[in-house]
Amino acid sequence: MQTLRSAVLAGLKACTATALFATLAVAQEAAPPAPKNLQILPKTASNQDVLGVMQTFTRALGVGCTYCHVEQTAPLLTVEEQQAAAAAAAANPQQAGRGRGRGRGRGGPQMDYASDDRRQKQIARTMVLMTRDINAALNKGIHKPASEIVHVQCMTCHRGIPVPQQLPDLLRQTMLGKGEGAAVAQYRELRQIYLNTGAYDFKEQVLLDLGRESLATQKPDDALAWLQLNAEFFPQSAATYVELSKAHLVKRDRDSAIADLTKALAIDPSNADAKRQLQTLRK
Repeated sequence: MQTLRSAVLAGLKACTATALFATLAVAQEAAPPAPKNLQILPKTASNQDVLGVMQTFTRALGVGCTYCHVEQTAPLLTVEEQQAAAAAAAANPQQAGRGRGRGRGRGGPQMDYASDDRRQKQIARTMVLMTRDINAALNKGIHKPASEIVHVQCMTCHRGIPVPQQLPDLLRQTMLGKGEGAAVAQYRELRQIYLNTGAYDFKEQVLLDLGRESLATQKPDDALAWLQLNAEFFPQSAATYVELSKAHLVKRDRDSAIADLTKALAIDPSNADAKRQLQTLRK
């Protein structure tokens, strides 16, 4: 009986030691390396600190890690490594497929976070310094307690998009470079994706101003594209139909101009501009 008891205790000790070593091995394998190449963040920042900052970036810009960081490519296994992996898989089927390839962890491809190869990462550093300078100027120039000052953050400008360009500028650039068809398609796509996110301003005035701008620069076709699109999404915009009438007049389409003004007055009977123009056209 004593011999059996000793054997059981010895077995338990062996199992406990094995489990302890396995736990330590897993912990060492799972522990991420310390942050490297920190130029803006404190050199003493922990992994958790850096991760928190990176998460604010991804939320503000609506991007993932690969937007700024280089993804490591796992090199191919040699013949000897493939044979060893096959033998290990045959010996322990439950572990087959784990750790396959190099440079890959549980979440898929690993990132080379220290690398500065991506231009976006370098720009991010500049943006962080700019934000710090702005907030420092606010703290100095606004004579209020720090808790009452609204400070600038990434989300202040980016609003969930990587490049915080205003919608009119973006549409104008597309119109000039690719034409009215591409610009209209871009507006539709952006509106479908971002309408309720606050990323862009989709109010009536945006396309109305673009239409007026096009008329002022003698581009009636561009004006018609903007204003007809605005009338589609804001059919009760009397101002849009008034501007449409002006664009049609530039195109020498008097009948369409009269129809536009008639619609404008049906929506807003007190619209003085529409009344005056319609009276002039009917003389």
